Amino acid sequence: MAKPKNAVILANKAFGTLEGKTANSLVIYGGRLFKIVAVIDEDRAGQDAGEVLNIGRKGIPVVKNFEESLKYKPKVLIIGIAPPGGGLPVEWRAIIKSAIKNHLDIVSGLHYFFSDDPEFARLANRYKVKLHDLRKPPKGLRVAQGDVDKLKVPIVAIMSTDAASGKNIAILELIKEAESRGFKAGFVATGQTTMMLGGDAGACIDAIPADFVSGQIEKMVVDVAAMGKDVIFVEGQGSLSHRAYGQDALGVIYGCWPDATIIVHDPFRKGRDGFPQFSVPKPSEEAKLIETVCPKTKVVGIAINGYKRTDEEVRAAIRQVEQETGLPATDALRFGVKNLFDALLKRFEEVGKPLGRA
Repeated sequence: MAKPKNAVILANKAFGTLEGKTANSLVIYGGRLFKIVAVIDEDRAGQDAGEVLNIGRKGIPVVKNFEESLKYKPKVLIIGIAPPGGGLPVEWRAIIKSAIKNHLDIVSGLHYFFSDDPEFARLANRYKVKLHDLRKPPKGLRVAQGDVDKLKVPIVAIMSTDAASGKNIAILELIKEAESRGFKAGFVATGQTTMMLGGDAGACIDAIPADFVSGQIEKMVVDVAAMGKDVIFVEGQGSLSHRAYGQDALGVIYGCWPDATIIVHDPFRKGRDGFPQFSVPKPSEEAKLIETVCPKTKVVGIAINGYKRTDEEVRAAIRQVEQETGLPATDALRFGVKNLFDALLKRFEEVGKPLGRA
């Protein structure tokens, strides 16, 4: 595997927020592809990136502007925001041009394609840098054909009660837990953030025509299974009950047709992402919906998002969710996911796909 490249994240006025979830996750986990050396956010300049996220010092400085980041010798500029609609903020054009002129590759998960921008493309060609548009649909799209039904490896979907709830954190913690027990965990990324974190296969499904979403998910699962994995984790998108993103979640479920599901839930969020007039559903309500559209699966645990809450608040929320659902719950980042993985092992036994002892 190639050495991770030094990267700076552009997350101006968004680091530590829901809109900055790409930057947040890259700071927490780094990933297989990049070594994060700085974050650009003028509002939080001078702080340590880890302390902004309440996870302790990470040794990653938050700087005021792109010019200040150059002293950390980045080779890549990552667009670290995920705004609704995925457009490029107008004020960032000058930053992108400066990065290209300083010979940095650009990695973007926006719906705006940098490689289709005449000015950016011309500069990239002149300065010999690459423009990576992660949301460009892959070639060879197809409809689902049921190929996952033939797989012997257990498949786990990570879903949620709302959009931007922390699914990527839950999936990465579950992968860490599986690997700590000696299992080979496969990782299917379905969004730009987890693609940057280094999924075994990945595509931004919200940029794929609807007819082909489940087919692309299915293909990626089959491809990862061919790598000899013991278990495959598939990242969900949005929330099945979400008016704006439910179709993305449905495509994931239909494509991977999971043996088990983990639901991510923010018990402190009242209004839905993008639809504050609607309440976030209870985990039990989302579980019923998931199990209705995929009778094969069973929701076996809940991962709580306790971002910027005290341990006492989170433990109380965990107790409440466990009482409401009758399922094990945890804050994945804060307390680990041992109980969730134990529940998965039990489920794999039930469906005749035991992992055994690693």
